[in-house]
Amino acid sequence: MKPEEYSTAIIKLLPTALGNTGGSRVAAQVLLSAYNGNAFQLDIVDLCNLDKEHYAAALGVIRGRVELGIEPHTLVNNGDKIFEDLWLKWERYHVTNRGIPDCYFCYGTGMVYADEKGGDELKQCPECDGKGFVLDKPQR
Repeated sequence: MKPEEYSTAIIKLLPTALGNTGGSRVAAQVLLSAYNGNAFQLDIVDLCNLDKEHYAAALGVIRGRVELGIEPHTLVNNGDKIFEDLWLKWERYHVTNRGIPDCYFCYGTGMVYADEKGGDELKQCPECDGKGFVLDKPQR
């Protein structure tokens, strides 16, 4: 694998990982596990949630990290900041939080729609305070 192929795979996954789609969590886990595998780990079954293009990009990130030994944030412009933002957005899936059940209200995302009538704007989940899980309250 060439570094250019690796960086293309990273760039393909980043917008998805920073978004709020069904594949966002998986894309983020791929990138964050390549960035710091002690802090974030990928459940490979989750790769089933990606479409063919993003699945191929995920495999490209995995191959690039293993075969080239290059950390992913070094191959994109402003990579330190982007991966810091990615870490903060998906901290719910840090290894210290993995065994905790998802917040039922936001399904573990930490975000809910601001307008229940179908708007696209999101706000922090009031049930879990944006953490994606609830430790001190029973799940609904």
